[in-house]
Amino acid sequence: MPQNIYPIYYIQTLKELEKKESTKRELREKLNLTNSRLYRAIYKLQIDGLITKEVRNEEEFWKLTEKGREYLKQLKELVTA
Repeated sequence: MPQNIYPIYYIQTLKELEKKESTKRELREKLNLTNSRLYRAIYKLQIDGLITKEVRNEEEFWKLTEKGREYLKQLKELVTA
């Protein structure tokens, strides 16, 4: 069972990053989030080790970590159980 339960927009952020790494702008547009909500989600998810940042050509790309993938897998198992 997942250790932490996050707000839905945190989970949506994880699910989007499961599909592909993205910039904050891409995430904000895709998920229709305010800057403050997206920054809160990214900050907490990064602190918890579920996402990580990679800088390329001075642009930040966010991607799911293995811990993030495992978290989503556990959530899916919980929902389908």
